[in-house]
Amino acid sequence: MKRRHFLTAAAGLGVASLAGCATSSGSRLSRAPLPGATGDALVQPIGAPMRPIQSSMDRVTRTIVGLRPFRKPGPRLEAVKVGSKDVVHNYGHGGGGVSLSWGVAELAAPLAKGFGRSNIAVLGSGVIGLSTAILLQRSGAQVAIYAKDFPPYTTSNVAGAMWHPVTLFERDQVSDATLAMLDQASRIAFNRFIRYANDPAYGVYWIRQHSFSDKPLDTTYPYTGGDDLYPGLLRNQPGGPFGFAYYDAYYTLMIDPDIYLRALVRDFMNAGGRLVEATFDTESDLEALSQVTIVNCMGLGSGKVFGDESIIPARGQLSFLLPQNDIDYGYAGVAPDRGLLYSFPRKTGILLGGSVDKGDWDLAPRQEEVQRMVAGHAWLASRLG
Repeated sequence: MKRRHFLTAAAGLGVASLAGCATSSGSRLSRAPLPGATGDALVQPIGAPMRPIQSSMDRVTRTIVGLRPFRKPGPRLEAVKVGSKDVVHNYGHGGGGVSLSWGVAELAAPLAKGFGRSNIAVLGSGVIGLSTAILLQRSGAQVAIYAKDFPPYTTSNVAGAMWHPVTLFERDQVSDATLAMLDQASRIAFNRFIRYANDPAYGVYWIRQHSFSDKPLDTTYPYTGGDDLYPGLLRNQPGGPFGFAYYDAYYTLMIDPDIYLRALVRDFMNAGGRLVEATFDTESDLEALSQVTIVNCMGLGSGKVFGDESIIPARGQLSFLLPQNDIDYGYAGVAPDRGLLYSFPRKTGILLGGSVDKGDWDLAPRQEEVQRMVAGHAWLASRLG
Protein backbone atom coordinates (compact mmCIF):
# COMPACT_ATOMS: atom_id res chain seq x y z
CA MET A 1 0.00 0.00 0.00
CA LYS A 2 1.41 3.39 -0.94
CA ARG A 3 2.21 5.88 1.76
CA ARG A 4 -0.60 8.09 0.51
CA HIS A 5 -3.01 5.20 0.98
CA PHE A 6 -2.27 5.02 4.68
CA LEU A 7 -4.75 7.77 5.43
CA THR A 8 -5.90 9.55 8.53
CA ALA A 9 -8.94 11.64 9.26
CA ALA A 10 -9.28 14.42 11.80
CA ALA A 11 -11.70 14.11 14.67
CA GLY A 12 -14.57 16.53 15.27
CA LEU A 13 -18.17 16.89 16.47
CA GLY A 14 -17.94 15.55 20.01
CA VAL A 15 -20.27 12.90 21.41
CA ALA A 16 -20.59 12.70 25.17
CA SER A 17 -18.41 10.00 26.71
CA LEU A 18 -20.10 7.42 28.88
CA ALA A 19 -19.43 5.86 32.26
CA GLY A 20 -20.89 3.08 34.42
CA CYS A 21 -20.23 -0.64 34.56
CA ALA A 22 -23.18 -2.69 35.78
CA THR A 23 -24.39 -5.60 33.66
CA SER A 24 -27.80 -5.45 32.00
CA SER A 25 -30.78 -6.98 33.74
CA GLY A 26 -31.17 -9.56 30.96
CA SER A 27 -27.62 -10.82 31.26
CA ARG A 28 -26.78 -14.35 32.44
CA LEU A 29 -23.19 -13.32 33.17
CA SER A 30 -21.82 -14.13 36.61
CA ARG A 31 -20.89 -11.38 39.01
CA ALA A 32 -17.18 -10.91 39.51
CA PRO A 33 -14.80 -8.14 40.52
CA LEU A 34 -14.46 -5.40 37.95
CA PRO A 35 -11.43 -5.74 35.69
CA GLY A 36 -8.43 -3.80 36.88
CA ALA A 37 -5.50 -2.63 34.81
CA THR A 38 -4.87 -5.02 31.93
CA GLY A 39 -1.43 -3.80 30.97
CA ASP A 40 -0.05 -7.05 32.39
CA ALA A 41 -1.94 -8.88 29.60
CA LEU A 42 -4.06 -10.90 32.04
CA VAL A 43 -7.62 -11.58 30.94
CA GLN A 44 -10.73 -11.61 33.11
CA PRO A 45 -13.26 -14.46 33.36
CA ILE A 46 -15.68 -14.59 30.43
CA GLY A 47 -18.55 -13.57 32.70
CA ALA A 48 -16.79 -10.71 34.50
CA PRO A 49 -18.51 -7.31 34.20
CA MET A 50 -17.02 -5.03 31.59
CA ARG A 51 -16.11 -1.40 31.90
CA PRO A 52 -17.55 0.74 29.10
CA ILE A 53 -15.47 2.05 26.24
CA GLN A 54 -15.33 5.84 26.26
CA SER A 55 -16.41 6.42 22.68
CA SER A 56 -16.58 10.08 21.71
CA MET A 57 -15.29 12.14 18.82
CA ASP A 58 -12.87 14.06 21.01
CA ARG A 59 -11.12 10.74 21.84
CA VAL A 60 -10.59 9.71 18.19
CA THR A 61 -6.87 9.70 17.38
CA ARG A 62 -6.87 8.53 13.75
CA THR A 63 -8.93 6.82 11.06
CA ILE A 64 -7.45 4.43 8.51
CA VAL A 65 -8.79 2.48 5.54
CA GLY A 66 -7.65 -0.86 4.17
CA LEU A 67 -8.77 -3.16 1.38
CA ARG A 68 -9.04 -6.81 2.35
CA PRO A 69 -8.04 -9.17 -0.53
CA PHE A 70 -11.25 -11.21 -0.82
CA ARG A 71 -11.94 -14.16 -3.13
CA LYS A 72 -15.43 -15.66 -3.24
CA PRO A 73 -14.03 -19.21 -3.62
CA GLY A 74 -11.61 -18.59 -0.73
CA PRO A 75 -7.82 -18.17 -0.56
CA ARG A 76 -5.60 -19.55 -3.31
CA LEU A 77 -2.78 -21.86 -2.24
CA GLU A 78 -1.19 -23.83 -5.07
CA ALA A 79 1.97 -24.25 -7.16
CA VAL A 80 1.87 -23.34 -10.88
CA LYS A 81 4.25 -22.73 -13.76
CA VAL A 82 4.44 -19.10 -14.97
CA GLY A 83 6.80 -18.73 -17.92
CA SER A 84 10.18 -19.99 -16.76
CA LYS A 85 9.30 -19.54 -13.08
CA ASP A 86 7.86 -21.94 -10.51
CA VAL A 87 5.28 -19.92 -8.59
CA VAL A 88 3.48 -20.80 -5.37
CA HIS A 89 0.33 -18.71 -4.97
CA ASN A 90 -0.56 -17.78 -1.38
CA TYR A 91 -3.11 -14.96 -1.45
CA GLY A 92 -6.74 -13.92 -1.12
CA HIS A 93 -7.23 -14.35 2.63
CA GLY A 94 -9.94 -11.72 3.01
CA GLY A 95 -10.38 -10.68 6.63
CA GLY A 96 -8.32 -13.60 7.92
CA GLY A 97 -4.83 -12.76 6.69
CA VAL A 98 -3.22 -12.11 10.06
CA SER A 99 -5.13 -14.96 11.73
CA LEU A 100 -4.15 -17.51 9.07
CA SER A 101 -0.65 -16.21 8.36
CA TRP A 102 1.51 -18.84 10.06
CA GLY A 103 -0.76 -21.64 8.90
CA VAL A 104 -0.84 -20.80 5.19
CA ALA A 105 2.87 -19.99 5.35
CA GLU A 106 3.60 -23.44 6.73
CA LEU A 107 1.55 -25.00 3.94
CA ALA A 108 3.12 -22.84 1.20
CA ALA A 109 6.77 -23.14 2.27
CA PRO A 110 7.12 -26.89 1.50
CA LEU A 111 5.62 -26.33 -1.95
CA ALA A 112 8.34 -23.76 -2.66
CA LYS A 113 11.11 -25.90 -1.15
CA GLY A 114 9.86 -28.84 -3.17
CA PHE A 115 11.33 -27.32 -6.31
CA GLY A 116 14.77 -27.99 -4.84
CA ARG A 117 16.21 -24.48 -4.92
CA SER A 118 17.60 -22.57 -1.95
CA ASN A 119 17.32 -19.06 -3.42
CA ILE A 120 13.66 -17.98 -3.24
CA ALA A 121 11.75 -14.77 -3.95
CA VAL A 122 8.65 -13.76 -2.01
CA LEU A 123 6.34 -11.16 -3.54
CA GLY A 124 4.57 -8.96 -0.98
CA SER A 125 5.65 -7.70 2.44
CA GLY A 126 2.40 -8.02 4.38
CA VAL A 127 1.91 -10.55 7.14
CA ILE A 128 1.51 -13.47 4.70
CA GLY A 129 4.70 -12.60 2.82
CA LEU A 130 6.75 -12.02 5.97
CA SER A 131 5.54 -15.21 7.66
CA THR A 132 6.21 -17.29 4.55
CA ALA A 133 9.66 -15.75 4.12
CA ILE A 134 10.62 -16.43 7.75
CA LEU A 135 9.57 -20.08 7.55
CA LEU A 136 11.54 -20.48 4.33
CA GLN A 137 14.57 -18.99 6.06
CA ARG A 138 14.18 -21.45 8.93
CA SER A 139 14.24 -24.29 6.40
CA GLY A 140 17.60 -23.07 5.07
CA ALA A 141 16.54 -20.91 2.13
CA GLN A 142 18.01 -17.55 1.16
CA VAL A 143 15.02 -15.24 0.79
CA ALA A 144 14.41 -11.81 -0.70
CA ILE A 145 11.06 -10.05 -0.36
CA TYR A 146 10.04 -7.89 -3.32
CA ALA A 147 7.31 -5.31 -2.70
CA LYS A 148 6.17 -1.83 -3.61
CA ASP A 149 5.67 -0.88 0.04
CA PHE A 150 6.81 -2.25 3.38
CA PRO A 151 5.51 -2.03 6.96
CA PRO A 152 4.07 0.20 8.25
CA TYR A 153 2.56 0.96 4.83
CA THR A 154 0.98 -2.40 4.04
CA THR A 155 -2.62 -3.59 4.05
CA SER A 156 -1.72 -5.84 6.99
CA ASN A 157 -1.01 -2.72 9.06
CA VAL A 158 -4.68 -1.77 8.58
CA ALA A 159 -6.02 -5.11 9.82
CA GLY A 160 -8.29 -5.52 12.83
CA ALA A 161 -6.22 -8.63 13.69
CA MET A 162 -8.29 -10.22 16.42
CA TRP A 163 -7.57 -13.95 16.03
CA HIS A 164 -10.62 -15.38 14.32
CA PRO A 165 -10.39 -16.05 10.57
CA VAL A 166 -13.41 -14.32 8.97
CA THR A 167 -14.54 -12.90 5.60
CA LEU A 168 -12.80 -15.77 3.84
CA PHE A 169 -15.23 -16.99 1.16
CA GLU A 170 -18.79 -17.21 -0.08
CA ARG A 171 -20.32 -20.39 1.32
CA ASP A 172 -21.92 -21.37 -2.02
CA GLN A 173 -18.62 -21.01 -3.92
CA VAL A 174 -16.01 -22.53 -1.61
CA SER A 175 -14.82 -26.11 -2.20
CA ASP A 176 -14.50 -28.82 0.43
CA ALA A 177 -10.76 -28.90 -0.26
CA THR A 178 -10.42 -25.19 0.50
CA LEU A 179 -12.46 -25.56 3.69
CA ALA A 180 -10.20 -28.39 4.81
CA MET A 181 -7.10 -26.30 4.00
CA LEU A 182 -8.48 -23.38 6.03
CA ASP A 183 -9.17 -25.60 9.02
CA GLN A 184 -5.65 -27.02 8.86
CA ALA A 185 -4.09 -23.59 8.44
CA SER A 186 -6.13 -22.20 11.32
CA ARG A 187 -4.96 -24.90 13.70
CA ILE A 188 -1.33 -24.39 12.72
CA ALA A 189 -1.59 -20.60 12.99
CA PHE A 190 -3.35 -20.53 16.35
CA ASN A 191 -0.80 -22.84 17.96
CA ARG A 192 2.04 -20.70 16.62
CA PHE A 193 0.50 -17.43 17.79
CA ILE A 194 0.12 -18.81 21.31
CA ARG A 195 3.92 -18.85 21.51
CA TYR A 196 3.94 -15.06 21.12
CA ALA A 197 1.18 -14.38 23.68
CA ASN A 198 2.02 -11.83 26.38
CA ASP A 199 5.35 -10.96 24.77
CA PRO A 200 5.32 -7.15 24.42
CA ALA A 201 7.96 -7.36 21.67
CA TYR A 202 5.34 -8.97 19.40
CA GLY A 203 2.17 -7.24 20.58
CA VAL A 204 0.10 -10.40 21.03
CA TYR A 205 -2.11 -10.93 24.09
CA TRP A 206 -5.28 -12.63 25.28
CA ILE A 207 -8.68 -10.98 25.29
CA ARG A 208 -12.26 -12.16 25.76
CA GLN A 209 -14.52 -11.73 22.76
CA HIS A 210 -18.31 -11.43 22.44
CA SER A 211 -20.66 -11.60 19.46
CA PHE A 212 -24.20 -10.27 19.88
CA SER A 213 -27.45 -10.49 17.96
CA ASP A 214 -31.19 -9.98 18.35
CA LYS A 215 -31.67 -13.15 16.31
CA PRO A 216 -30.35 -16.64 17.09
CA LEU A 217 -26.71 -16.94 16.07
CA ASP A 218 -25.98 -19.54 13.39
CA THR A 219 -24.42 -22.70 14.80
CA THR A 220 -24.73 -24.75 11.59
CA TYR A 221 -20.96 -24.78 11.17
CA PRO A 222 -18.14 -24.75 13.72
CA TYR A 223 -15.89 -21.74 13.85
CA THR A 224 -13.03 -21.88 11.34
CA GLY A 225 -10.48 -24.42 12.48
CA GLY A 226 -12.86 -26.07 14.94
CA ASP A 227 -14.62 -24.82 18.06
CA ASP A 228 -11.85 -26.21 20.28
CA LEU A 229 -9.54 -23.42 19.05
CA TYR A 230 -11.68 -20.90 20.97
CA PRO A 231 -11.14 -21.47 24.71
CA GLY A 232 -14.19 -21.00 26.93
CA LEU A 233 -16.51 -20.95 23.91
CA LEU A 234 -20.19 -20.29 24.53
CA ARG A 235 -22.42 -20.29 21.46
CA ASN A 236 -25.89 -18.85 20.93
CA GLN A 237 -26.54 -18.18 24.61
CA PRO A 238 -29.51 -16.05 25.73
CA GLY A 239 -28.83 -12.56 27.03
CA GLY A 240 -25.32 -11.19 27.31
CA PRO A 241 -23.51 -8.08 28.45
CA PHE A 242 -24.97 -5.72 25.82
CA GLY A 243 -28.61 -6.64 26.37
CA PHE A 244 -29.20 -8.41 23.05
CA ALA A 245 -31.24 -11.58 22.81
CA TYR A 246 -28.28 -13.87 22.03
CA TYR A 247 -24.49 -13.91 22.29
CA ASP A 248 -21.37 -15.98 21.68
CA ALA A 249 -18.29 -15.59 23.87
CA TYR A 250 -14.78 -17.02 23.94
CA TYR A 251 -11.14 -16.19 24.64
CA THR A 252 -8.86 -15.36 21.74
CA LEU A 253 -5.66 -13.54 20.85
CA MET A 254 -5.37 -9.86 20.00
CA ILE A 255 -2.54 -9.05 17.58
CA ASP A 256 -1.42 -5.44 17.24
CA PRO A 257 -0.23 -5.27 13.62
CA ASP A 258 2.02 -2.24 14.02
CA ILE A 259 4.01 -3.92 16.80
CA TYR A 260 3.79 -7.41 15.33
CA LEU A 261 4.87 -6.52 11.78
CA ARG A 262 7.84 -4.54 13.08
CA ALA A 263 8.89 -7.65 14.98
CA LEU A 264 8.53 -9.86 11.88
CA VAL A 265 10.59 -7.46 9.77
CA ARG A 266 13.25 -7.47 12.49
CA ASP A 267 13.28 -11.28 12.63
CA PHE A 268 13.50 -11.54 8.84
CA MET A 269 16.34 -9.04 8.54
CA ASN A 270 18.28 -10.52 11.48
CA ALA A 271 18.19 -13.88 9.69
CA GLY A 272 19.84 -12.36 6.60
CA GLY A 273 16.73 -11.54 4.59
CA ARG A 274 16.61 -8.77 1.96
CA LEU A 275 13.84 -6.24 1.30
CA VAL A 276 13.80 -5.09 -2.32
CA GLU A 277 11.54 -2.33 -3.61
CA ALA A 278 9.89 -3.49 -6.82
CA THR A 279 6.63 -3.32 -8.75
CA PHE A 280 5.05 -5.90 -11.03
CA ASP A 281 2.40 -5.20 -13.64
CA THR A 282 2.16 -8.49 -15.54
CA GLU A 283 3.38 -12.07 -15.24
CA SER A 284 6.15 -11.33 -17.72
CA ASP A 285 7.75 -8.93 -15.20
CA LEU A 286 8.72 -11.95 -13.11
CA GLU A 287 11.25 -12.96 -15.74
CA ALA A 288 13.54 -10.14 -14.56
CA LEU A 289 13.98 -11.81 -11.16
CA SER A 290 17.10 -13.90 -10.66
CA GLN A 291 15.17 -16.43 -8.57
CA VAL A 292 13.33 -19.22 -10.36
CA THR A 293 11.22 -20.18 -7.32
CA ILE A 294 8.72 -17.49 -6.36
CA VAL A 295 6.04 -17.33 -3.69
CA ASN A 296 3.29 -14.85 -4.55
CA CYS A 297 1.81 -13.19 -1.44
CA MET A 298 0.69 -9.93 -3.06
CA GLY A 299 -2.95 -10.04 -2.00
CA LEU A 300 -5.05 -7.73 -4.16
CA GLY A 301 -2.11 -7.10 -6.47
CA SER A 302 -2.36 -10.71 -7.61
CA GLY A 303 -5.53 -9.88 -9.49
CA LYS A 304 -3.76 -7.50 -11.84
CA VAL A 305 -0.46 -9.34 -12.22
CA PHE A 306 -1.85 -12.85 -12.60
CA GLY A 307 -5.22 -12.04 -14.15
CA ASP A 308 -7.29 -13.38 -11.25
CA GLU A 309 -10.70 -11.76 -11.69
CA SER A 310 -12.09 -13.55 -8.64
CA ILE A 311 -10.22 -11.34 -6.18
CA ILE A 312 -11.93 -8.12 -5.10
CA PRO A 313 -11.45 -5.56 -2.33
CA ALA A 314 -13.49 -5.74 0.86
CA ARG A 315 -13.10 -2.22 2.17
CA GLY A 316 -12.66 -1.72 5.91
CA GLN A 317 -12.52 1.57 7.82
CA LEU A 318 -11.14 1.72 11.35
CA SER A 319 -11.05 4.54 13.86
CA PHE A 320 -8.98 4.49 17.04
CA LEU A 321 -9.76 5.97 20.43
CA LEU A 322 -7.32 6.92 23.15
CA PRO A 323 -6.30 3.74 25.03
CA GLN A 324 -8.00 2.49 28.18
CA ASN A 325 -6.10 0.01 30.33
CA ASP A 326 -9.34 -1.33 31.84
CA ILE A 327 -10.67 -2.78 28.57
CA ASP A 328 -9.80 -6.46 28.12
CA TYR A 329 -12.62 -7.46 25.80
CA GLY A 330 -13.70 -7.17 22.19
CA TYR A 331 -17.08 -7.56 20.53
CA ALA A 332 -18.83 -7.70 17.16
CA GLY A 333 -22.40 -7.69 15.94
CA VAL A 334 -25.10 -5.95 13.95
CA ALA A 335 -27.16 -3.47 15.94
CA PRO A 336 -30.64 -2.52 14.65
CA ASP A 337 -30.55 0.82 12.81
CA ARG A 338 -26.82 1.15 13.62
CA GLY A 339 -25.26 -1.48 11.36
CA LEU A 340 -22.18 -3.61 11.88
CA LEU A 341 -20.06 -2.63 14.89
CA TYR A 342 -16.93 -4.25 16.24
CA SER A 343 -14.25 -3.17 18.68
CA PHE A 344 -10.96 -4.65 19.91
CA PRO A 345 -8.61 -3.36 22.61
CA ARG A 346 -4.99 -2.60 21.82
CA LYS A 347 -2.29 -1.17 24.00
CA THR A 348 -1.99 1.70 21.52
CA GLY A 349 -5.71 2.49 21.44
CA ILE A 350 -9.25 1.14 21.23
CA LEU A 351 -10.08 0.01 17.70
CA LEU A 352 -13.58 0.83 16.39
CA GLY A 353 -14.74 -0.91 13.23
CA GLY A 354 -17.89 -1.69 11.39
CA SER A 355 -17.49 -1.99 7.62
CA VAL A 356 -16.95 -4.78 5.10
CA ASP A 357 -17.72 -3.16 1.72
CA LYS A 358 -17.03 -5.69 -1.02
CA GLY A 359 -16.03 -4.28 -4.39
CA ASP A 360 -15.29 -0.83 -2.95
CA TRP A 361 -11.81 0.47 -3.89
CA ASP A 362 -12.13 3.83 -2.12
CA LEU A 363 -9.23 4.44 0.28
CA ALA A 364 -10.42 7.83 1.53
CA PRO A 365 -11.81 7.87 5.09
CA ARG A 366 -15.49 8.78 5.30
CA GLN A 367 -16.36 11.16 8.10
CA GLU A 368 -19.96 9.99 8.23
CA GLU A 369 -18.65 6.48 8.93
CA VAL A 370 -16.44 7.79 11.73
CA GLN A 371 -19.46 9.46 13.30
CA ARG A 372 -21.65 6.36 12.86
CA MET A 373 -19.08 4.13 14.51
CA VAL A 374 -18.29 6.48 17.38
CA ALA A 375 -21.98 7.00 18.14
CA GLY A 376 -22.77 3.31 17.71
CA HIS A 377 -20.03 2.17 20.07
CA ALA A 378 -21.04 4.83 22.60
CA TRP A 379 -24.59 3.44 22.45
CA LEU A 380 -23.28 -0.08 23.06
CA ALA A 381 -21.24 1.16 26.01
CA SER A 382 -24.38 2.70 27.49
CA ARG A 383 -26.05 -0.73 27.42
CA LEU A 384 -23.49 -2.12 29.84
CA GLY A 385 -25.21 -0.27 32.64
